Amino acid sequence: MPLIEANKSIHVLHSFNCAMASGWRGYLEEESEYQWIAMTGFLIFILLGAVAIQGTSNLPGVEFGSSDASHAETRVLDIEYTSDTAFTAKVVTDTGIDLYMQTSSGSVTRIIDSASSTDASEMQFMTTLDNDNVVVASGENTLMVIHDPKNVANGEVLISTIQLDNSTGDFEIADLAERTSGSSTSWLMVTNEGSSMGLRGFGSISEGATSPDTIASSMATSILSTATDNTAGVVWEHVASLSDGLWGASGYLTYATTVGSSPATPTIVPVVAVIEWEPSINAPTIKTMYTGDGGTIHSLVQLSDSTVFAAGTQGSTYIHQDGEMTHFEDGSVAAVADNEDRVWLFGDVGSKTTVRYDQGQAEPLSLARGLTFETEAIGFGTHQIFLHGTDEQGTIQTLTIDTSAPGSIESGRGFLNFMFLGVFTIVMVVMAWTAGERLLSAKFR
Repeated sequence: MPLIEANKSIHVLHSFNCAMASGWRGYLEEESEYQWIAMTGFLIFILLGAVAIQGTSNLPGVEFGSSDASHAETRVLDIEYTSDTAFTAKVVTDTGIDLYMQTSSGSVTRIIDSASSTDASEMQFMTTLDNDNVVVASGENTLMVIHDPKNVANGEVLISTIQLDNSTGDFEIADLAERTSGSSTSWLMVTNEGSSMGLRGFGSISEGATSPDTIASSMATSILSTATDNTAGVVWEHVASLSDGLWGASGYLTYATTVGSSPATPTIVPVVAVIEWEPSINAPTIKTMYTGDGGTIHSLVQLSDSTVFAAGTQGSTYIHQDGEMTHFEDGSVAAVADNEDRVWLFGDVGSKTTVRYDQGQAEPLSLARGLTFETEAIGFGTHQIFLHGTDEQGTIQTLTIDTSAPGSIESGRGFLNFMFLGVFTIVMVVMAWTAGERLLSAKFR
């Protein structure tokens, strides 16, 4: 609702409240039968207000349709937002898969251009660092840091390539998490060691690894650990930071359903684990591990209070800062956290609700209509959640949720709440005022 319309609504409500206050006071000054009529009217108002509020229970601030961003009409495979209009995106084009950074509306820098004979198809992750730089893997033992313009002297988008030590073997990097403690930073990585998936640490990175001029010197003394011995047979997929020395990790285990059953149809169960690793050459170790009954873990959502929410297709797990776990039954296909550490879970095509976890408490929220597309990428900017996908007809779709809209006076539910509280407050004040005057007049008769 535009600001002028909101002001008009508030002015009308104020006039209505003043008139109602005067009328209500008059009723209270009449005989008791009129007071009963007034109380009945107020009860009816309460009931009608409750029905109206319930009728506006759909989540406000939701928009369906194609996006007007630089990836409009383009399939988004992965995206990392630093604000509602700034992001790094991996998209499908006519020539292949591109990687680019948009720093503001209309300002786009192509990082990898598939038209130039290379594409970003081998990049399995993008991680936004605390300094708003974005890190991706660009080859064996190699990371690429895309510097945010604010971290570059002339305001350009520049790239640094980091070659990791290969003395303990060559590996590909499938995911990366960052942990900053004081003036130093460490990374934990999921690595493909050839015959198995492992975990490796890299750090500590000294302060100043922000610009292209300082990143090399900041990482000069950092140590790459050896890989975790994967004795449990877990295929690791995602990592996230918990606290100093503790990390969250997820993946899956496969095993034959019965003796002699076909290896082509194994049973797959999700795994959530707490990993111990302090910066050193020593390999990360598994502290605790939880195995679910089915499904997969599709996201590890890192929260600002050093906790992690592991969202899965058939259940979810909340990993506390100390490594303890709490399990929930809600499944999803995509998950993201907003700026208040609320985790939003989204279902598959046709889903008409989303579940929002706030401090471990689940709240189902209704969408005005069901999801019409399969979510392929999800992200959160400053106030908005973005879901990107493609519907059954191959049309590119975006769902946007303004997380600041629910409860605001500009939403239908928020306006009704405000009106209800305003009227209720005025009525109670008038009743107390009238009762007080009658007590005083009776006392001095």
